[in-house]
Amino acid sequence: MTESPQERLAAILESHQPRSLLAVSLNPIPVVSQWCKDHDCELIEIQSITPFDALEEIQRVDMAIVADQLEYMTHRDGEALMGLLRNLHTDSVVAVYQPTLAPQTLRWPANGFLALGCREQGHFRQEGRSLDIYSYDLDNYNFPRSWNNSRFWANPENWGKYWW
Repeated sequence: MTESPQERLAAILESHQPRSLLAVSLNPIPVVSQWCKDHDCELIEIQSITPFDALEEIQRVDMAIVADQLEYMTHRDGEALMGLLRNLHTDSVVAVYQPTLAPQTLRWPANGFLALGCREQGHFRQEGRSLDIYSYDLDNYNFPRSWNNSRFWANPENWGKYWW
C-alpha cells in the first residue's frame, strides 16, 4: 500500500507538532484543518493570489504550509514568498506543488525548491497528475560535514578561536 499526499502531509505535521500553523493556499487544505482541530493548533489561513500584504499582519508561527499557491505565481514571486516565510515568519516551511497545474511559463525548474534549501518529502503521480512535497527546516537544512572540523583545519590550534 502506498502513502497518499494527505498521509505524508499529516506525517510531517505529526513529526513537528506545531502549535501555530500558517496555511497559504487559494483553497482550504482539509488535512491541515483537521489536524489543527484534532491537535489544538492555531490555524491562520491566507487565501489570496498575492499573499504579501496579508503576511505583513502575521506574527511568527511554528510552521507554514504553502499549497495550491505557487502554481499561479511567477517563479520570482514564489521564491519571494518562500523566502519571506522562511526568513521572517517561521523556521519550518512545507511546500505542496503541482507542476502539471501550473502553466508552462510559471513552472518551477526541477531544482527550484532544492535551491531554496528544501528537502524532498515525496513525489506523487496519479492519472497524469503530479504532486511534490518539499520542506525546509532551519534546524536540519544544513547538515554537518565530516570535513568541517579541526582535523582538516589549516592551523588546528586556532580552531574555534577566530571568526573571520
